[in-house]
Amino acid sequence: MVDDKTRLLVVKAAMSVYGGAARDLLRNLPAITDHFDVRFLCLNLRDSQKTLIESMGIEVLCPENQWEAKGGLWNEITAGQERSAAKAWRAFDRVEEAIEWADAIHLTGGNGSMEFPALVPTDKPMHLHFLESKPGIHDDVSHLKPNGRGSWKPKLLHFLQIRQRLRIEKSFKPFEDNKSWTVSANSAFSESNLKRIYGFNGGVLHPSVDLSEFPRQPSSGESAAFESSEIRNNGPYAVTIGRISRFKGTYEAVEHLSGSNLNLVVIGGGSDDDVEELKSFGEDHGVSVSVLSELSSEQMRAVMRNSVAIIGLAHGEAFGLTPIEAMALGVPPIFVNEGGYCETIVDRINGRLLKRGDYSAWKDALEEAMNISTREDWAKAGLNRIEELGLTPENHAIRLKEIIRSIAI
Repeated sequence: MVDDKTRLLVVKAAMSVYGGAARDLLRNLPAITDHFDVRFLCLNLRDSQKTLIESMGIEVLCPENQWEAKGGLWNEITAGQERSAAKAWRAFDRVEEAIEWADAIHLTGGNGSMEFPALVPTDKPMHLHFLESKPGIHDDVSHLKPNGRGSWKPKLLHFLQIRQRLRIEKSFKPFEDNKSWTVSANSAFSESNLKRIYGFNGGVLHPSVDLSEFPRQPSSGESAAFESSEIRNNGPYAVTIGRISRFKGTYEAVEHLSGSNLNLVVIGGGSDDDVEELKSFGEDHGVSVSVLSELSSEQMRAVMRNSVAIIGLAHGEAFGLTPIEAMALGVPPIFVNEGGYCETIVDRINGRLLKRGDYSAWKDALEEAMNISTREDWAKAGLNRIEELGLTPENHAIRLKEIIRSIAI
């Protein structure tokens, strides 16, 4: 039987690219340690992340020579990233010891993670948190340029990616028939992709939002951060979060703000060329664009809190942390009616879900978001929605405990 002291090995290969998956995992770890004896295993992470995890009383296992998730056309053709990750896992001398120590394993998907299960005995209980299929392997949009050009590329690259695609699909096969291994997607939308792409069913384990991390009232540090912000005096703005890309719909965010008299703040960054091209595109559409990256938590909250709305036009977002973070802060979330966004936003109740390309509806929604009464109603409903769905670290940890119990008996 599983008890509160079950030894749980938490694994995620790539942490240093600090995306939503890494943020959510770090957010949930304190609650997970309330229910398990935890060790953390990875192939790369930032010094600040290591310090944070160790402050929770968790031993961190990471190789001294950290693995780098390299991209590029050649790696896409040869499955180079996957092969290098497999080599890194095998070369790390602490992996075997960590697996033997664990009563169960909690593996978060992402770059390099799916090469780890090959080292795990089939009778060792293991849970995979499936977030999304690797970008570009089973979709077209990830191969497009941020401005949407390059529509010839997906067909060519899909053809060249045959070896990589087969390898990735094969890595999921052991989870299909092994009763000691199970998979949870991070949303019902992601669960449907798991079935469509890999051919088997899984459960759902939602991400979370920490209301103490995204409080309704700004801290003194947050207020100071906004006072010193470069965007403070630039006029009203909307925020979109994510690195400049077609997948995140960054250029489309500009198009949907055109004529609204709002500026756009992009939190996520991009290459120098990407930033300059996006700003130029914004000028052509009458939208002033600011691109911010490497923000502290206080700086990010300050920028979000003082916006007219948080907007999102990502293509097939598996879940999307941004809407629930906006709800926690009390900022209107206005997103496309696609993917995981539809699971957290209830249109006209706690925000807006709108059709991509319906520019008139977007303009009206942004005007709604400026109405004080509407903002207050949506903010109240946003907290209710978070509670209704149980999107807290404690609920996440309890659900994980139930999942581990189901395979560890």
